[in-house]
Amino acid sequence: MARNLGTNAHLIDSYRDIESQWLVDVKTIALTAGASAPECLVEETHEFSRDQGFDNVQELEVMPENVRFGLPPEIVEAIAAAPASVTAD
Repeated sequence: MARNLGTNAHLIDSYRDIESQWLVDVKTIALTAGASAPECLVEETHEFSRDQGFDNVQELEVMPENVRFGLPPEIVEAIAAAPASVTAD
């Protein structure tokens, strides 16, 4: 979407993928992540950006996260087939 608007954009897996020349003459960056992105990677990238001088942070919630990932069918079946737990008298 950013590229369609004429803005530089880069897909990264972690902050280690960020190339220093991407930040030359850049005043503002936007960091987005999908629902399945581990929070620790997002936080590390945020910390890296702060270390690079991007310390005026504004967190925007564009769309509330309400995605839930269900268990695989095999696990659901295994749980259903498991004997009921035994309780001590």
